Amino acid sequence: MKRLFLVLLFTVMGVCLFAQAADFSSLPSGSWLDHNYNGTWTFSATGITLKCNMTGSSSTFTTGNIQGLRSVMNGRSAGIQFSSSATGKTYTFIPIIADGTMRLTIDREGEPQYVVVMQKR
Repeated sequence: MKRLFLVLLFTVMGVCLFAQAADFSSLPSGSWLDHNYNGTWTFSATGITLKCNMTGSSSTFTTGNIQGLRSVMNGRSAGIQFSSSATGKTYTFIPIIADGTMRLTIDREGEPQYVVVMQKR
């Protein structure tokens, strides 16, 4: 019983530490092409910028203008998730280390989920 309690305690502590450690630096730096939107997502330790390649317009996401930045797991891959009140969307980025791609999922209430696997530029 004591052993079970310790295992549960360390599991809870690990989950809490993992959730608190979320930041943009947990994603690989660089740019990925969203071929559906014709946009380029650029990742750095301080934020994420989306630039539309057709219009030149851009959006920047930093800890100052997003909500709920947290680490997420998808199988063996760790990524981040956050919401933006400006766009009304929740973004999830999961790097796929095996092939160097990035999986982007965008959720917006009342809209179909948007999912794309982006190639590194």
